[in-house]
Amino acid sequence: MKLPSFYIVLALLSAPYAHAQAPNVPLHATDARERDALIAAAGKLREAGVFVPEATLIGQLARSNCVLTLPAPRKSRLTGRELWAAARDAHIRVGWSFLCTRCSNWHLDLAGGYALTKDGAVATCQHVIKRPANFKEGSLVAADEAGNVFPVLEILAADARTDACILRINARDLKPLPLATDITPGDRAFCFSDPLGQRGYFSDGIVNRFLARNSGSTNLPPVTRLNVTTDWAPGSSGSAVLDEFGNAIGHVTTITTLPSAPAPKAGEAPASKAERTLITLHEAVSARDILALIQKPGKR
Repeated sequence: MKLPSFYIVLALLSAPYAHAQAPNVPLHATDARERDALIAAAGKLREAGVFVPEATLIGQLARSNCVLTLPAPRKSRLTGRELWAAARDAHIRVGWSFLCTRCSNWHLDLAGGYALTKDGAVATCQHVIKRPANFKEGSLVAADEAGNVFPVLEILAADARTDACILRINARDLKPLPLATDITPGDRAFCFSDPLGQRGYFSDGIVNRFLARNSGSTNLPPVTRLNVTTDWAPGSSGSAVLDEFGNAIGHVTTITTLPSAPAPKAGEAPASKAERTLITLHEAVSARDILALIQKPGKR
């Protein structure tokens, strides 16, 4: 049977894209379908009564350490495909399923995180656990890359000063990232995250430098940070930064843009030329600050 010319053209246009991805490489939707599915899944968990009360979890942020058995750092270099797979498999989104003060709808506010152990320990930023500004009621949840939603069972340890937090989710058989601290400027760095809600964005770069961030107290030492050239944006917080072996060397914490000229002070005339961004700095929490929250078994 001879096909109408319309269908022949459609087939020709579609053919290159049908096999554009290797097996197991997802195509991320650009609409709200995935988010709506996660909101619905969180709603079912809420109806089942499995969420830990929000006040209980917030109270656990005072915990300063926990006991975990971590995987040993990897020593063999991974290919780009292998690094993407390791980062994606370990990526756990963390945030709030919440009812806001402005409407009657339930919302989902997720950032990044990464598995530390197979049995549910996940690292993220301490600021990710902060309740949204328009929060009325809700629960901490987590989601994996397969779209499964889990309740957060407890906060194991946290440190607001270093922006590090470890929590436990109701999941098994996670694919954790080992932690590594043997890094130097010039080493390659990778990040898998969801910048500004853009799902599954994987980028690479290098470690630029280490810096001492003032901790805000004269009684405490400065906080160690990494600058790297991998890309991220709001929504990426807590996502792992990996070395070329597939170890987590830290996680996303901030992004800062440096302008061409300082903003004018009160009473001063604005600069004659429009301010423009000259460089964007990507700052990561060091893996050392995650390790500082963890005790080895038998070392209590």
